[in-house]
Amino acid sequence: MNREPQLHQKSISRTILLNPGPGTISKRVKEAQIVEDICPRENEFGQVMLDICDGLLEIGKGVGTHNVALFGASGTGAMEATMVSAFGKNDHVLILTNGAYGIRMKSICEGYDINHSTLFKYGDVLDLELISSTLDEGKHTHLIVVHHETSTGMMNPLEEVTRICKEKGVKVVVDAMSSFGAYPMNLSELGIDYLFSSSNKCIHGLAGLSYVIFHKDRSVELKENKKAFYFDVYSQWENLQKKNQLRFTPPVQTCYAFIEAIRETLEEGVENRWKRYTANWQILFDGFKNLGFTPFLNDKDQSKILLALDIDETFDFNKFHDFLFENGITIYPGVIPEINTFRVAVIGDLYPEDMHYVVEKAGEYFN
Repeated sequence: MNREPQLHQKSISRTILLNPGPGTISKRVKEAQIVEDICPRENEFGQVMLDICDGLLEIGKGVGTHNVALFGASGTGAMEATMVSAFGKNDHVLILTNGAYGIRMKSICEGYDINHSTLFKYGDVLDLELISSTLDEGKHTHLIVVHHETSTGMMNPLEEVTRICKEKGVKVVVDAMSSFGAYPMNLSELGIDYLFSSSNKCIHGLAGLSYVIFHKDRSVELKENKKAFYFDVYSQWENLQKKNQLRFTPPVQTCYAFIEAIRETLEEGVENRWKRYTANWQILFDGFKNLGFTPFLNDKDQSKILLALDIDETFDFNKFHDFLFENGITIYPGVIPEINTFRVAVIGDLYPEDMHYVVEKAGEYFN
């Protein structure tokens, strides 16, 4: 019996998500999920995944020099995949642990018995001379830096750290979870060896797909170093090239939404998106300072993507959160040890009028 598909219209209110991903996404990306049912082993869907890879390389200016491996996983999945695939048993990685995500990578190294050292404490500003002198010791083969540390809102100096690594002959791994797609970068010129991120951050897709971008020169060591089964970067990349499909079931609707988000990103342009982000951030920065809040970081260290704000013991964050939530706004609690903060990020399909509305409603709460 033939059954005609019936799509039921559902009214969806737009919310302003100020958490650092998943962020507010466009109507166009939401609607991209509504597709005919398809088996992810079909060639048509394989082309969607290949288009995603090509789009990511175009965004990062890595066409011709880099490859992409996709994983049905959160961003931490891509982080773990990189670390269990990139480092051999004789390698030694230096992790810059000035935030929660550097500390997370230290935990992954401990779990897989990967040789590692750490440098810096939570909230530290990176000392480039100390990084250089530490690498001069000669024992480190790789260095990991979190580009945008969303636990503090700090933007670590990617270009300077990468330059130091190249001068020392050290391979560089970049956690660009909350910067790739918004912060202009050129993978080919920087010579980044590994970079990972996910679909639900600055490219404004849905959660459920993450990716590892690796330099083509790293292919041999990826093939030799693999320790994992699911999180095997080389096998995941190779399978898509040879069989036009991933090794394991991908999130189908998320992939359709993500390729649409990539198209939106390329249409806007990363440089223009960065200008929009910084303008949105400035509105929040000025607005919350005028309300009496103090930023956690010095102005020069701010990422212009996320703002962490100090609060004292008398401030009821949950009550403030609930008031804003009732008005279609979501803010995010802090994770800085022993320091009370909350965070607001501008990741997503957000515009100046949204930021002015946030500041207006925050002002209403205190009035």
